[in-house]
Amino acid sequence: MADPLFLSVWLTGYSPLALTIYFQKILEVFPFSKLKLGSVLRVYAVSFQEVPVFEGFIDTAMDASEAASVVQEFVHDDCCIQLETKWDLYQWDGAWELKPTRACIEVHGPRFERDVLNPLGEAEPIWIDLGPEATFLPQPGTDQLRPVQSNIRSILHFADDLQSVLAVERRLLWSETEDNFAERLSILIDE
Repeated sequence: MADPLFLSVWLTGYSPLALTIYFQKILEVFPFSKLKLGSVLRVYAVSFQEVPVFEGFIDTAMDASEAASVVQEFVHDDCCIQLETKWDLYQWDGAWELKPTRACIEVHGPRFERDVLNPLGEAEPIWIDLGPEATFLPQPGTDQLRPVQSNIRSILHFADDLQSVLAVERRLLWSETEDNFAERLSILIDE
């Protein structure tokens, strides 16, 4: 199984009272798949070890305001709002092809219990699983960089869009592999 690529986001003036506002703003700029609609919206209380206090399937285009209002009653400072969805990226399967790719967006309350996985060892209020890191790296034995560049541009546009709607203090793009993802990417592209 390929390692996922994550985007961790910290906010200036972060407030647990604004969790649904943050969530709505993220959904307003996230580039949802046009090839396959459908998302699963969940709210967890306390930790991921608990059964979600809310779970619903959305089989239409995402309405950010409606999604935020649906989860509002379940939101506390010890919760996580989670959306499993898809976005369109090029994927390698012997050839590059544009396909819906799983993504997972989470907005965490400060008292939500979870394992801190990012390399900084700090809990971030916004955590996004962008899909398999291989989707963003050149494939061995091929000189086709355009699909990879397109996927990377998708991350950069999304990160810039987040910056425009949220008071982003800092961002971290990382994977579970030991190496720094940005350094690996620059080395592979420079070769």
